[in-house]
Amino acid sequence: MGASRDPPEPEPRVLYRRTHGGRMIEVLEDDHSRLLAFDSHLTQSRMAMDDPNRLMLRYTRRMMAGLLFLEAAARDEPFRVLMVGLGGGSLAKFLLHHFPACRMDVVENDPLLPDLARRYFHVPRDGRLNVICADGARFLDLERLSTWDLILLDAFDQNGAARGVYAEPIFESARERLSARGVLTLNVLRSDQALFQGVMAGLTRRFPRATLGLSVPGFSNEILFAGPGVPEWEGRRTLAGRAQVLEARLGMNFSTYLEEMGRLERYAPWRRWLGWTS
Repeated sequence: MGASRDPPEPEPRVLYRRTHGGRMIEVLEDDHSRLLAFDSHLTQSRMAMDDPNRLMLRYTRRMMAGLLFLEAAARDEPFRVLMVGLGGGSLAKFLLHHFPACRMDVVENDPLLPDLARRYFHVPRDGRLNVICADGARFLDLERLSTWDLILLDAFDQNGAARGVYAEPIFESARERLSARGVLTLNVLRSDQALFQGVMAGLTRRFPRATLGLSVPGFSNEILFAGPGVPEWEGRRTLAGRAQVLEARLGMNFSTYLEEMGRLERYAPWRRWLGWTS
């Protein structure tokens, strides 16, 4: 008797499809999740149908490791977030849901995405959330009166990382817009070697001695953390305490994130990736 085979997975249902700005934007749904995709293969956001505020994509959970460096997050005190790149709004929903005292500005270059995020991905109309349709790099350069405690760069298009966002001028603007203990968090792909090395060089010039990274197992994503809030490792005990607080609150393994960041720090990956050492 031949081996039995599982039935094939059903094709996801198409809830929305439109060619816009040189790319095809789709909202797809299966029995468990809903996703936003560009050109049928680049997943931008994924939402669990039974828990819309849960972070399904592994890189998004690791981006939240930046909260380790924010004392206000562990204490549930007010803090300000700027996010460049909305997508389906997973990070915005997560922060608004778990941190009632936070305020968010989100800059999205594509005017179509905020409506899709609200209509299909449960991004709320909330007085704490301000969505701005603008170019992220230009916004940071021109917005000279505001500061943020956490700046998140997660801007991708059909070609990969949005080049204008992952460029050295925006790191300089971010440095000037971060609060005294602020943190810049970036999602960048190691597979794009030229861009990745440019990002690393720009960060280490703008934030010497204050840059850490966290790999995403099984993917080429590298989550980078830089800024005045990223401490020297003498503050590791404080970070370990915050990790425990955040784990209990958010159900994510912040202690593991901290351990892996420590391992990266010990082996000085920035010098190796930039070709400064073997």
